[in-house]
Amino acid sequence: MVNYMVLDAGTLQTPYGILGGVDSFLCHPDGELSGVTLSEKNMIVTQAGELIPAYTENGRRKKKPSVEFDRQGMVVSVALEEQQEVLTPIGELPVELIKFYPTGELHRIFILDGQISGFWTEEDERELNIYLTFDLGFTEFRAMINGLCFYKSGDIKSITLFPGERAAIQTPMGMVETKVGLSLYESGNLKSVEPAEPVLVSTPIGKIAAYDPDQIGINADSNSLSFTESGEIKSLITCDHSIYVQTEEAVMKKYSPHIKPHPLYDEVLTVSGIKVEFFPESGEVLIENDRYDLESCGFTLEPFVRPGMHCSPSDCANCSLCNKAMRE
Repeated sequence: MVNYMVLDAGTLQTPYGILGGVDSFLCHPDGELSGVTLSEKNMIVTQAGELIPAYTENGRRKKKPSVEFDRQGMVVSVALEEQQEVLTPIGELPVELIKFYPTGELHRIFILDGQISGFWTEEDERELNIYLTFDLGFTEFRAMINGLCFYKSGDIKSITLFPGERAAIQTPMGMVETKVGLSLYESGNLKSVEPAEPVLVSTPIGKIAAYDPDQIGINADSNSLSFTESGEIKSLITCDHSIYVQTEEAVMKKYSPHIKPHPLYDEVLTVSGIKVEFFPESGEVLIENDRYDLESCGFTLEPFVRPGMHCSPSDCANCSLCNKAMRE
């Protein structure tokens, strides 16, 4: 169902009012308006305040529509003309890109929205960022962030750090340093955190080094080290331990991290971790895709040695091609 009207060249009637200076617009497969690119100043009123969508060319910013809509005509994303203070559930924050739930509640904010290229570096982007302090009740930290995700209720769902930032997070298993971020339950309890380096975690089958070398840090909504709402270990990924399981039938099975070629360097090997998930209610553990009863099976952990591992200097800052020291 069409949810807009072309009034004249460059002017559209939308559920949010008239937009002028429309350079171009896109539609969903069934004809509903999905996005507009603007070349004149407009204003859109949202639950986050009065927003001015992007309308001038900017070589630094990512190429995207100024405003995006869902099929019902609700605004779901606004790329702002410049960083502006917007209303969030935790106060006013400077934002360049803002996303909404289809029902209008704030979903995500991005402090910056620059496109990293040969002409605009990560360090250039960093100089435009600011430090924010978070007091989450169970932990406090100060860092530059990429963005925040909120539940519809307004509670924080996840905090994603700016590249190169680190934050020490208090978890049910002790302090864990992250370079990606963390996610929360709607209650405010810690849901997951992405360790910046291997960290030993106590589990029902022993102490395992939790770390995911494949984590690329797009956002911190879902991380490799996760907890139940009551604080028990829920899941982790390890690339530093092999796990032996002896079943009730006296069958021994071994699980080890997977060695694979580096995606960029043929002569370099890298490793992918194995996922271990715990189910406190049923007393079971899931290792990769196999489920075992904790009481009737035996579990033995063994350090995993990564054969032939080496790396190029450019890899060292953000990968796990070498055995890093583990800490409690």
